[in-house]
Amino acid sequence: MAYSRTNTPAQRNDNRPATQGSNIPELKNMLGSESVKARFEEVLGKKAAQFTASIVNVVSGNSMLKRCSSQSVIGAAFVAATYDLPIDSNLGFSAIVPYNNRRFNQQTKRWESVPEAQFQMMYKGFIQLAIRSGCYKKMNYSVVYQDELASYNPITGEVEFVKNFAKCKQRAEGNRDAIVGYYAWFELNTGFRHDLYMSTAEVKNHAIKYSQSYRKDMDENKATSRWSTDFDSMALKTVIKRLLSKWGILSIDMQRAIADDQQVFDDNGDGSYSDNRPDPDEATDPFEQNEVDAVVEPVENVKSEPAQPTHVEQHEQATPSSPQEPVNDYAQFEQDFAKFDDSTLPFNELPFK
Repeated sequence: MAYSRTNTPAQRNDNRPATQGSNIPELKNMLGSESVKARFEEVLGKKAAQFTASIVNVVSGNSMLKRCSSQSVIGAAFVAATYDLPIDSNLGFSAIVPYNNRRFNQQTKRWESVPEAQFQMMYKGFIQLAIRSGCYKKMNYSVVYQDELASYNPITGEVEFVKNFAKCKQRAEGNRDAIVGYYAWFELNTGFRHDLYMSTAEVKNHAIKYSQSYRKDMDENKATSRWSTDFDSMALKTVIKRLLSKWGILSIDMQRAIADDQQVFDDNGDGSYSDNRPDPDEATDPFEQNEVDAVVEPVENVKSEPAQPTHVEQHEQATPSSPQEPVNDYAQFEQDFAKFDDSTLPFNELPFK
């Protein structure tokens, strides 16, 4: 869900990204403006100053975010602020992720690769919003190891786990190669209970279908996307998000979060999906079109394309869309993500049969 123009925290005089040097000086200047401070105070109250300081800290610690436009950074942060979620990715609630986006420059009439910041919900963020709704009595999630799974019916969705976990050794040994699936469940205050299990193969097929960067990683044998570098956390997010959107009670914030996840917000506060096309099971607006086309080049290798036909100049609204891809140099960004260690998660309230 895009926030309206009136809720846009800042307006740039131009759309030029901070592709050279650092965007920190401009970012600090924009965050220090009265209009921006007023916007964050409107949604965060007394916590606004601490939150805006965290924006600078997050960007300062990531070389790729320093190259993103300040407007996209503030736009992504503002969305997180509306949910009152921290943007420190180490905490696992939400994150600001750098992506390359192909933009058509109306002045030069050329396609350009523009580093932009994307708002991304993380699985703890969805859980936090569910807890706040007051509708959920219990909730849990976990990876599932091979020696813990008794049976799984992909047609009915029914899953059974072993009854004697004392005989299961793979979780204690931390054998990541033995992970066969991902599981989440909830129980509402009304007593209604539902769970969802997805095998590793099902999650991988989901990632291939909806993540352009993951497909590119597989084609080029690279590891630049979050699906490649932190598969477990992305898999848990997928299961939790799908479970809640299909069978849970969705508060207004939860509905917004499902729509806002992995969007880039422009100067008008309008959101557009970048790397991941929304899963139809999770999308809340069936009339919204989102396209993923050809893969774009890294920032350093971008070549300008010929000018577009004259009719594009006459109809700026008809500028064709172009997809985004993750910045290839992702090493430093991925270091910022604390690896989720689920070996210690409680696994004691599963639907044993």
